[in-house]
Amino acid sequence: MKYQIDESLCVGCGLCISVCPVRAITMADTAKIDIDRCTGCGACAGVCKKGAIIEVPAETEMVHRSTVMSGVTSATENAIKQHGIRSHGVAGSCRRGWGMGRGGRRGMKRQKRRK
Repeated sequence: MKYQIDESLCVGCGLCISVCPVRAITMADTAKIDIDRCTGCGACAGVCKKGAIIEVPAETEMVHRSTVMSGVTSATENAIKQHGIRSHGVAGSCRRGWGMGRGGRRGMKRQKRRK
């Protein structure tokens, strides 16, 4: 479980910062939790006298992570479309125009010369 801070309740006392074992909490006007660093130990929520630190539901956390991963997948797909890279599976056989092994521009130039 991860946590977030309700900024309307946070008074900026800094108690949560002092108990966070991974230093996931920073202070500007109010405290902020870096959700990627937070381990979900709950120490911060235990010391917050105003109840400003609340649990983030697991599905919200998964939406955050899947949004990041979908961006990575889209970037990979776009790179493949842009550069026209095709490949076989690990145990596949090689056919003309299909690359296996070393990739990149140098590897593709070698393949073109062999044709």
